[in-house]
Amino acid sequence: MPFSLFEGALGGIGLFLLGMRFMSDGIRTVADGRIRSAFFSATSNRLSSLLFGALLSLTLNSASAAVIIAIGMVNGGVLNVFQALNVLGGVLLGASLSLYLPVVPYGVVATPLVFVGVLLKFFARRRRLASGGDLLLGAGLLFLGLTLLEGSFSPTEHHPFYGAFHGAFFQSPFPALAFGSLLSCFVQSSTSLLQVVSSLALSNHLEGGIASAMALGGLLGGAVIGCLVAMAGITVSRRITVGFLLINLAVIVPLTLIVPSLLEIPFVSPGGRFALGAPLLNSMAQAHSIASALTACLASLLSGLLSRVAGTHDDHGGAYSVPQPCAGYLDSRILNTPTLALEQARKEIGRMVAVTSFMFADTRELLFDYDARRAETIRNHEQVLDSLNHEITAFLAKLARSSTNTAVSFQIPGLLQMVTDLEKIGDCCEKILDCIVARKEEHILFSEDAMEDLRRLAALVGSIFSVLEAMGMQGAPHDDMGTQELKASAGNTFDRVKRSHIERICSGICSPRTALMFNELNEAFVRIAELSWNIMAVRERKNG
Repeated sequence: MPFSLFEGALGGIGLFLLGMRFMSDGIRTVADGRIRSAFFSATSNRLSSLLFGALLSLTLNSASAAVIIAIGMVNGGVLNVFQALNVLGGVLLGASLSLYLPVVPYGVVATPLVFVGVLLKFFARRRRLASGGDLLLGAGLLFLGLTLLEGSFSPTEHHPFYGAFHGAFFQSPFPALAFGSLLSCFVQSSTSLLQVVSSLALSNHLEGGIASAMALGGLLGGAVIGCLVAMAGITVSRRITVGFLLINLAVIVPLTLIVPSLLEIPFVSPGGRFALGAPLLNSMAQAHSIASALTACLASLLSGLLSRVAGTHDDHGGAYSVPQPCAGYLDSRILNTPTLALEQARKEIGRMVAVTSFMFADTRELLFDYDARRAETIRNHEQVLDSLNHEITAFLAKLARSSTNTAVSFQIPGLLQMVTDLEKIGDCCEKILDCIVARKEEHILFSEDAMEDLRRLAALVGSIFSVLEAMGMQGAPHDDMGTQELKASAGNTFDRVKRSHIERICSGICSPRTALMFNELNEAFVRIAELSWNIMAVRERKNG
C-alpha cells in the first residue's frame, strides 16, 4: 500500500477512536435527568424509536457512526435495551433511505464540530458546557476520522487493498459478504460503499449477485463495529450489540443465498446521482433496502423479548466496564404506593453498593499494580455514584413529602444516610486514587514496611466491605459477635499501622512528603471502614 494511503488509514483510525472516546465521555457527563426524559419520550415506543434511528442515520450519513452514538447513549444511561434495539433497527432503515434522499456528507460538518467543541471544552466556564464541548469535539473527530478512512479506500483503480483480496473474496457470495463487511469498516457512507463496490464490480467483471452480497455485507459491518465499540462499555451494551449482530446474520445470510432472485423484483431507482453503472447500483440498492427493512422489523419484534433476557443479570461485566449512571428502578409514578417505592429505592441503593464495591476493588488493585484504564474506570464509577446519589436522594425526598405511612417515614432518614455514606466512600476511593497518581508522578517510594502496612489496611477494609456487601446485596443475617470481633481487629490493626508509621518518621526513613502521603492513604482507609460501620448500623435500624 502506498505510504499516503497507509498514513491516511492509520490517521483515520486514530481520530475515529479518539473521537469515540471523547463522545462517549461527553454523553455520560451531559446526560442528566431532563435529557434522559426527553430521549425517553422520543423513543417511548417501537415506531418512534425506529424513526429516531432513521433520522440519526440520515443526519450523520453513516450507519456505523449512528450505531456508535446509539451504543454511547446506552453506556450513558440514555437508552435502555428495548429502545436501543429499535433505534439500531431504524439506523439500518436510515442507511437505506440515504441511497434515495440527498444528505449532507459527514466530512462537511466534521471541522465545524471540532472547532465549536474545542471552544466549549477549553473556554466554557460552566461544567455542562465544557462536557458538551467534549461531545461535539468527539463527534467532529469521529467524522474527520471516517473522512480520512473513506479517502484512503475510495480510489479502487490499482489500489493494493482490493488487489490483495481479489482471488479470495470475489468468486462466491459468502466471501463477498465478508469482504463487504470488512469494506464497510473503512467506507462508512452507504452511498460511497455502493459506489466503491460498483467500481470494483465493473473493473473486475463481477456478477450482480456477488456485488449485491458485498452490499449486504455493508449492513453486517455496522453491527460488527457496534460489537467492537461495546467491548469497552457496560455489559448491557455488549448484549445489545451481540443480539443485534445475530439478528443481522439471521436476515442477511438467507438473503445472500437468494440474492439473484431479489434482483428480479421491480424496485424504485436511487435516482440520477449514479451516472456510471446505474443498473448495477440499482440492484445493490434494492438488496440493501430489502435487507435493512427485514432486519429492522425483526429487531423491533424481538426487542421486547431481548430486553427481558438482557436485563436478567445486572453485573459490571469486567474490570474496565462502567454501569449506567442513572437509576434503573426509580419511577415517580409509584410514589402513591409508599411500600413499593421504598422497596425500589432499596434496590437502587443495592446497585449503589455494588458500584462502590467495584470501585473499592479497583482502587485496592491499583494501589499495588497501576493501570491507567483502571484509574479511568474508578473516576467513571465516581460519576455514577454522584448521579445515583442525586437521583435517589431526590426520590426519597419526594416520598417523604407524599407518604403518610409512619413506618415508611421512619426508614427514609436511614436510607438517606446510607446513600450519603456510600457516596462518601466513593470520595475516599477517589482520594486514594489521587494519592496513587501523585506518588507515581512524583516518583515517591514507600519502604517495604510501609507497603506491607498498606496491604494489611487494604485487606482489612476489603473484608469489612465484603460483610457490608453481603448484608446489603445478599440479605445475609447480621452476626453481631462476628461484627464486634471484626471491629476489635480493625481497631488493633489501625493502631498498629499508626504506631509503625510514627516509628518510621522518628527514625528518618520517611521524608516529610512521603509521610504526608502515607498518612492520607491511612486516613482514607480508616474513613471507609467507619462509613461501612455506619451503613451496617443503619441496616440494623431497619431490621429492628
